[in-house]
Amino acid sequence: MLRRASSVPSWPPPTAREGETEEERKARTREEAEAKRVSDAIDRQIETDRQQKSKLSGAKILLLGQAESGKSTVLKNFQLHFAPKAFEVEAEVWRPVIHLNLVRSVNFVVNYISTRNQGIRDAPFGHERRASNSGPLTADLRKLCIRLAPLRQVEENLIKILSGRLPPRSLDDPIGRVNQAYNPAKAPEVSIPSGSGWKQALSLKRRSEESQNTRSTAERSEDGQSRRILAALGDDIAALWRDPVVQQTLKAAEIALDEQPGFFLDQVQRITSEDYKPRPEDVLKARVTTIGPEEHQIIAENGPDNARYWTIYDVGGSKTAWAQFFDDVNIIIFLAPMSGFNQVLAEDESVNRLTDSLRLWQMICSNKVLSNIEFVLFLNKLDILDSKLKSGIQFSSFVTSYVNKPNETKPVAKYLLDVFVSIHQQHSPKRRKLHPHLTCAVDTKATASVIHRIQDLILVKLLSQTNIL
Repeated sequence: MLRRASSVPSWPPPTAREGETEEERKARTREEAEAKRVSDAIDRQIETDRQQKSKLSGAKILLLGQAESGKSTVLKNFQLHFAPKAFEVEAEVWRPVIHLNLVRSVNFVVNYISTRNQGIRDAPFGHERRASNSGPLTADLRKLCIRLAPLRQVEENLIKILSGRLPPRSLDDPIGRVNQAYNPAKAPEVSIPSGSGWKQALSLKRRSEESQNTRSTAERSEDGQSRRILAALGDDIAALWRDPVVQQTLKAAEIALDEQPGFFLDQVQRITSEDYKPRPEDVLKARVTTIGPEEHQIIAENGPDNARYWTIYDVGGSKTAWAQFFDDVNIIIFLAPMSGFNQVLAEDESVNRLTDSLRLWQMICSNKVLSNIEFVLFLNKLDILDSKLKSGIQFSSFVTSYVNKPNETKPVAKYLLDVFVSIHQQHSPKRRKLHPHLTCAVDTKATASVIHRIQDLILVKLLSQTNIL
């Protein structure tokens, strides 16, 4: 296809905006042309990667479990374990997500403590906020909330940066927050449609901008302004989280932000610095919700050729509905958060989270389509379970079958392990191996040991398929 020579003027010619000078029009035209060039380059790279992925073969893993069970954290552990150099390069892409996690936590706290006595009038989506008995706000806390008001604009700026090329889900919410059910006990999450390639798009865009030094004035302004505001408000954010009234209010309402994904209020000074660069542990904690199944390719930087390519499927919030379409995977990893014994589902407050995990596990175990696939069970969030039990929360108050046993982490974890293993034995269509593990997915060292065992397991299966074993 012939391309129009650069000397030939484009038609129709760019029209000047009201009040725009000729120089401003030329600058805007150059920026628009560069934005299109970057967008086209991203599209070409995504298509190239898609074609390359279709040629790869190797290990295939399916991650299953309820929302917030730790699937995305386990996925990031696999990426860190097999491709640490690529993981380090990609870490910068997670900075706006980490900042958005932090800012949304702060805005949630400010809004909650400011409106907690106003009841249902201030609760969005028709949900009623629980009142607190911690007393009125102090004058210093009111001033602190006022000083933190600019973070609302920072949140909007970060949403724009993160959404980038994604198609808007609504004019008010380009990432789809409007479709999330309001939960009065947690900060809103970053929600992105599956297949959007947001990490790849941001990474390619950043590399192009660095090589061409062509970042648009508006984008530089949004990113730089957000960083400067965060740096300027770092002390105030830390002071908000330390404030005893805030802590008492959240505790009275049974809101435990520190147990939720994407919690960074304990690392404020480091994360709000203008030169902040995400650490591996920050990326593991960062929370972004993917709507629908996603396929992730990992090319191991070391190891045998027949185990270099790893395909990991994450069904996101769709739980088990998609499991039957993945009957060709080598291993299914099911994650059950042990810490959910005293929690309910955000989408249905009548259902206990542990009960829901057990129900999902039984459904997966009894699925005849998956009867030839070995399961790896991650009883996850061991650290949060330990923290809850040590704080005095009685496991037996929520799990009535747990009687005459100590309220300690080891026996509780052993009890849960026995229950899940028993369900697997009773409901599997035929006998098969189960590989259970007690895990804390944010503990990279311990999780790496588990991943190494999974790698050996899959390698044996791949070798047996090629008649080498």
